[in-house]
Amino acid sequence: MSMDSVVSIGWDVLKWVVVPVKRQFGYVISSKSYAQDLQQEVGKLAYEAEMVHNAVEVARNNCRNVYSHVMEWQAKAEKALKEAGELLGEFEKASKRCCYGTLPDPNCRYQFSRKAKDKIELLQGLARECSEFRDISFIDPAPGNVTAASAPSAKDDGVFESRASIKRKIIAALADNRNSVVGVHGMGGTGKSTLLEEVERRIREERSFDLVAKADVSENPDIKRIQEEIAYGLGLSDIKQEENVSLRAKLLRERLEDEERTKQENDEGKKKKKKVLIILDNLWKGLDLKSVGIPCGHDNKVIGCKLLLTSRFQDVLRREMGCDRDFLLDALKEEEAKRLFERTVGDKVHHDPFKSLVDEALNKCAGLPFLIIAMANVFRDADFREWKDVLRQIEMSTNKGIDEKINEMLRLSYNRFKGEDGKEVTSLLRLCVVYGVSKPSLENLVRYGVGSRLFREDSSMEEVRDRLSSLIQTLKASSFLLADETDADVFKIHDLVRGFVASVASRDDPLLVLKNHDKSVTELPKDKLKSCTSVCFPYVDMEELPEELDCPEMRIFLLFTNNESLKVPVSCFNSMRKLMVLHLSRVRLTRSPSPFQFLENLHTLCLNDCSLEDVAMISELKRLCVLSFANSKIQRLPKEIGQLVELRLLDLNHCSKLEMIEPGVLGSLMKLEELYMENSFDRWNAVEQTPPTNAGLIELNKLKNLYTLHVSILDPSVLPEDLNVEKLTKYQIRIGDVPCQRIRNGSSILELTLDPISDILQKGCIQTLLGKTDDLFLGGLNGIEQTICVLSQKGFSKLKHLQVKNSSSVHYVLQSPSHTEFKMLESLLLDNLINLEKICNNHISSNSFNALKVVRVENCNKMEVLFPLSLLRELPQLEEMRVVECHLMREIVEVDDSGKVELRNLRALELRDLPNIKNFVTNGTAPSSSTSNDQVGPQIAFFNGQQVAFPSLETLRIWFVDSIDIIWDKQVVAESFRELKSLSIYGCDKLGLSKLKRVWDKELHSQVKFQCLHSVTVSRCDSLTSLFPASLARDLMQLEELKMNECGGIVELIEKEGLVPRDVFPKLTSLELNHLPELKCIYTGTHALRWPALKTLKMDGYNKVEIFASQPENEMPLHKQPLFLIEKGAFSNLQELKLDLCGRMELWHGHSHGGEFFCKVRVLELRHFSKESAISTCRLVRSLANLQELVVRNSDIEELSNIVEAKEGPRHELKVIPPFSRSFQHLKTLDVSFCDGLSKMFTPTIAGNLAELTKLRISKCKMLTEIICDDGGEEGLVVVFNQLKYMELDGLTGLRFFSSSKCTLMFPLLEDVIVSGCPSMKFFSEGPINTPKLERLQASTEAWLRLPE
Repeated sequence: MSMDSVVSIGWDVLKWVVVPVKRQFGYVISSKSYAQDLQQEVGKLAYEAEMVHNAVEVARNNCRNVYSHVMEWQAKAEKALKEAGELLGEFEKASKRCCYGTLPDPNCRYQFSRKAKDKIELLQGLARECSEFRDISFIDPAPGNVTAASAPSAKDDGVFESRASIKRKIIAALADNRNSVVGVHGMGGTGKSTLLEEVERRIREERSFDLVAKADVSENPDIKRIQEEIAYGLGLSDIKQEENVSLRAKLLRERLEDEERTKQENDEGKKKKKKVLIILDNLWKGLDLKSVGIPCGHDNKVIGCKLLLTSRFQDVLRREMGCDRDFLLDALKEEEAKRLFERTVGDKVHHDPFKSLVDEALNKCAGLPFLIIAMANVFRDADFREWKDVLRQIEMSTNKGIDEKINEMLRLSYNRFKGEDGKEVTSLLRLCVVYGVSKPSLENLVRYGVGSRLFREDSSMEEVRDRLSSLIQTLKASSFLLADETDADVFKIHDLVRGFVASVASRDDPLLVLKNHDKSVTELPKDKLKSCTSVCFPYVDMEELPEELDCPEMRIFLLFTNNESLKVPVSCFNSMRKLMVLHLSRVRLTRSPSPFQFLENLHTLCLNDCSLEDVAMISELKRLCVLSFANSKIQRLPKEIGQLVELRLLDLNHCSKLEMIEPGVLGSLMKLEELYMENSFDRWNAVEQTPPTNAGLIELNKLKNLYTLHVSILDPSVLPEDLNVEKLTKYQIRIGDVPCQRIRNGSSILELTLDPISDILQKGCIQTLLGKTDDLFLGGLNGIEQTICVLSQKGFSKLKHLQVKNSSSVHYVLQSPSHTEFKMLESLLLDNLINLEKICNNHISSNSFNALKVVRVENCNKMEVLFPLSLLRELPQLEEMRVVECHLMREIVEVDDSGKVELRNLRALELRDLPNIKNFVTNGTAPSSSTSNDQVGPQIAFFNGQQVAFPSLETLRIWFVDSIDIIWDKQVVAESFRELKSLSIYGCDKLGLSKLKRVWDKELHSQVKFQCLHSVTVSRCDSLTSLFPASLARDLMQLEELKMNECGGIVELIEKEGLVPRDVFPKLTSLELNHLPELKCIYTGTHALRWPALKTLKMDGYNKVEIFASQPENEMPLHKQPLFLIEKGAFSNLQELKLDLCGRMELWHGHSHGGEFFCKVRVLELRHFSKESAISTCRLVRSLANLQELVVRNSDIEELSNIVEAKEGPRHELKVIPPFSRSFQHLKTLDVSFCDGLSKMFTPTIAGNLAELTKLRISKCKMLTEIICDDGGEEGLVVVFNQLKYMELDGLTGLRFFSSSKCTLMFPLLEDVIVSGCPSMKFFSEGPINTPKLERLQASTEAWLRLPE
């Protein structure tokens, strides 16, 4: 051995010995520094913890749910702060004990420093985690959320291939980033609204948007309703608390602008940007988006969302709404029309003699689906003679225009309504048209129907509702009303029907529905008003009402206005002596004289959202049957209201300022059948209080006809013992402090939050209600009641929905033996029952839970088992099972008998925060196990038994379940999981025990095929080394979405133990791989894989990947392999590519241009690329011919200067971004941030190439001094940003000006300029600037901008 070798070995040994000793010694001598650092981190985290605590309290005070990961963080932070404080305290004491603090104790300081170092890292990690919180809390998922709503499958209907083609074009146009507004136009009856429903279903199925909101605009837009419908889709429930239209618009605008800001901040990991689509149906003219709350710039170009519109008129879409793309929906083709007709009429169209008349019938319909269905409904039950008669009548209108043909066709259907029943049907249809909106309110129709004497006077309100529902079904069956697919209680009336009824069917009984272009009612012909019997002002913009309207025949007068300051003149209704129904919305009514003094025949009066100075004036209307003050600003219900003895319905819902009802008023309304007081008066007088100062509940006993009651009782002590509730058939009674966001299901609802000392459950009226309630909420059971079943003496024979919360005394829901059975129960929700041991403590009757569909158990920390097998066997209807934060739960099912249970209807299973659960089912014997080459000893599978089968399960979520080794092994029941569509596994290493080694066993595919699985999400499972065995991957033909996050052990996605097909996941559209530091490749096989459906690919945080993609024939560097091994056409549909290059990853390896493989990429986001990755990156970017959006983050762009072409200027000045310049010609969005090496963005030449750029955002680039640099070019140069509308410069501390060049800058469409955090910026440009449409210039105080006038 040479001396050099000896020296080398000796040096290595010395380093091995000395370096650790030096580190250990450093712990001793630096203990004081460690103490100071630890104290500093404690202070930082304590501040963050306090901020989170305050935010959580605010959220809970507003009835919002706090995210579980936030609560988990709070617990970890509290524990870490406590331990850190104890560590500092122990160190301080130890230091004082050793020679009175003058000499250090080496052992004490060594131990402290080591612990402090670990604790500092823990505190810093928690602080970083906290900084990533964007939202602390949530309400229920937005109905518009495509993952929250289960959309029915949207299949292209073979009957309507022309529609399917347009549908595909619309979806493609919405996916194109160049389009923000897409429209559909066509004449009435072509099926525009139906087409939009199909498009919405397809979007939900493909998840191309995260949120979808929809509103019907109609001929006279109701801005407030449109706002509510959009807010409903976005989950913006706070809008209901705001009545002012402008403030509602502000809430909506902020919500949508937040999505836009999120898109811009997405690089900082704060929150994932949600893609929002707003559908506006049935526009008759341009809609002012800003008044609704949809943020937009010039020409209605929207911000933070996309719009999909329909209108009859192309000009409305193009000129007034600024559509980027619009499509004509024309009539059906001949064969399509025939198939639709045949499908509606039935088989008789194929038989003689009917067959000969089909073509003739279809010729009359002009290919309009609306008319075809109307015709088919006429013919469906008609005989041959009737067919010929109908066609003969239509023939008479052959020479008329299409409108006349439509009316003639509708008349044929209309004339089929005969007799007394037919009269009721046509009267209701007329009432729907008078209403003036496309979606009439069923509740208002009931009230108008009663007031106009549409039904027999002796009919009760309940009988009216039943009859109305029956008539609506008749009108739906005849296609005069259209069903709403999302809500069975909602229906629509087509514009063609409204036009027909208004112009043809009401000639003998004239009605008038005003439109905005009518300007003023005073401009209408006086003879028309004089003969008119019904009039509606549906959200027509009116400045004032005339002093008096001469309408002596008027019976129905409806006024809905957006002008909240509109006053009603005293004499306005003086001539309307026959008026029976009056509805005024959002108007102001001053004190007497009353505008109602001559309305002796008025039966229905609705004053909704109104401001009333004198409620007593209503008492003059002695024949009033229906009175509504819903949402109105009234503070007192005076004694005069008690004179309305004919009143059958009183609506005081949402009169939040109502504090006093005079004693005796309610008791005087002897004929009252329905009383609504939701979110309204709750200051009931106590029974024993004399004299009474307010209304008392005991007054309701006088109302012998009362059967519907909605009421809140804040103080349970005011509830009379003998309150008569036996007569109630529909009610919503809230007693105590009930959670305001609770979802209600049913018509008889009782909600009780009890005081610990309250005896309210023993009162006779409560016992009566318990026995007849179908939806029951119980909270605060903290007395002696150990089981729910004993609470009702009469049992729970009608109960369908039971929720029990925050009740420490409850040990069981059902205790055997018991006379109580839950025969009708469909949902059972148990939350925070800290002493709940079991749902049932013994064997029960087979009838008890026979109808149960939903079980949710949360925060029940004494429960060890959810169901014994014997009870599970009695739940044949079970559809959803959710178990959350039950820390002692050891299994879901305990085997207490033999045999197998098949959960045939179970669709969803969620298990979350169950640290001690190991198996779904345990039978006391040795569980089945799976062995693995990388695992010592057997692995216990979670679904390990043969006792329970899941043939219909579609959604499986397993979060923070720390004690499982493997989810499936080969012992699974063969018929299970075949329908599984969505799988989510999250945080199964939360305790650091690294338990979950596998999701699937290699041999599982021989038992179970996961052929329906379309979504897989796996997060925070550090012990996984691969996700799919190759044998399983071959079966995942329907997989559409795959996400993996923070799985530190993942080396490969597909485990190589067999071949996988080239199109391994043929339907995968979205692939996200984030923070997988050990990932090296997707699959170690040697053949290329194709990803034919992939549209979105996002990858971040993978340190071991050195080459992103390459072809098999390319020679690889030694010890390197690409993440993707691909061939031409591999990414044929990829549109969005977001990559973290980790500073050194080569984006493309090989001689071919990457553009051949990424030809459809429109959005490219790159992070952390530097010198090592620059060449391949720039080569790829240049080749992307369809690139529209480029985002560059956290990158050292200074290094790019060495590959810039010489013509761009002197090399030493080029710390700029021109390597991408050839790709800029189609670029719409450019977003650059955290690129500290960048000093200049563009030369004037490159800036001039940005012909289609609409948005420019540059932020947090510390070295950037100017955007456009002076390259010494020709004088008089003009740089035009033709399409730029939005510019933001943020956190550019070195920026001195936008342009140092003397060239002229022109921004013909620029609307918004935002400059913040640019303290060095003194002026914008050395040369002239032209900004003709600049609307907003927002600059922080430290930025002094000099812009030309």
